[in-house]
Amino acid sequence: MLIRKNISLDDKYLKKLQPFLDANDGNLSAAVRDTIEIADTALTNHRSIDEAIRFLRENPAKEELSDTIKSGENIIINKTILEWLFRYTKGRLTDEELVNELINPFEISNMKDLEDYLNRIFKNNQWTIRTSIKCEDIQNPESALILLSNATINSREFFAQLIADFLARWKQLDVDHIFRRANSTQISFKKNLSVSLNETMPGIRKHFGYLDIICKELDDNTEFWTQLMHTYNVERYNLVTLHRNQFETFAAGEVPNPTKILERLCKQSVNEMSLPDLLVYFKKMYLATQLVKNIELCLEPGKESVTIFHDFKNEKVIHSLVEYFSNIFRENGTPFVTSSYSSMIVFRFYEEHEHENSSGIYGMEEFTEPDFISGE
Repeated sequence: MLIRKNISLDDKYLKKLQPFLDANDGNLSAAVRDTIEIADTALTNHRSIDEAIRFLRENPAKEELSDTIKSGENIIINKTILEWLFRYTKGRLTDEELVNELINPFEISNMKDLEDYLNRIFKNNQWTIRTSIKCEDIQNPESALILLSNATINSREFFAQLIADFLARWKQLDVDHIFRRANSTQISFKKNLSVSLNETMPGIRKHFGYLDIICKELDDNTEFWTQLMHTYNVERYNLVTLHRNQFETFAAGEVPNPTKILERLCKQSVNEMSLPDLLVYFKKMYLATQLVKNIELCLEPGKESVTIFHDFKNEKVIHSLVEYFSNIFRENGTPFVTSSYSSMIVFRFYEEHEHENSSGIYGMEEFTEPDFISGE
């Protein structure tokens, strides 16, 4: 039975019908019949048109993924195992080869290309991550904001580092800030031209590679570090880390000058540091050495001070400790006075004009509470 009906189609649908028209020599009726046959076949195994369309759109990507699994390019891994790997490799920098494995630089010329590329490979590999990139100049951005959404925080962290490594090498962008939320990770980037291509950007090392040096040391000197950590654990961290030369000086009954060691760690001369920066570095270094129990800082301008807590009882040892730390602060050039108590040493810093009678004098020791200091 032949029924004739008029239908209305705009250009959008006519363009979609074009392959069928070409196959049927321009016969619109035949093209519509072919379209109906395909739709009927698609709906046979699906409950709705939307479900059928979604399946047809996603199926090619799944077939492509299946082909890569068959070829050995990809493997199937349990989600729990993969999440464990993501979690326990955090803090380690990835190799450049791995970055290039995920992001092919020859397919990307600007930030828009990168966004499309990432969303495509995430979809093709069923990673459920969605990427959004915002920047003013897509060719050579001075800054950029990247949002990774969905998936788990550990998987987003892993791919965020790969993206950061790519942008560092090809766009000279460094990580400025990272905002981690339950369902998204937002990374802000800024241009950094001071780092060579062979060096790791400081922001990347800070946010993604904070354990890299530690892990490499553990890999290279496993036996040493295992024994050291075991010893620290058994002794409840009641051990002191001291440079060999400084130990020799102390053993000879003299007081060493630790300034050079601090400068090597900070990569800056003490006399070039601002007082607040010096105090912050000082606290980090000497808490790590376990030479003292705790260090408290006051960084209020004009009232800077360092309060050092210790558990030494011998008065000579305490005097040596005061002189030891004073060597660093003298090098900085800011005048100071010291006060020593039974288990506490305080360095107070001041401007020259505040102590007219103390001009040029550093380390004026005021030992109070002598009854609590043992001379044994």
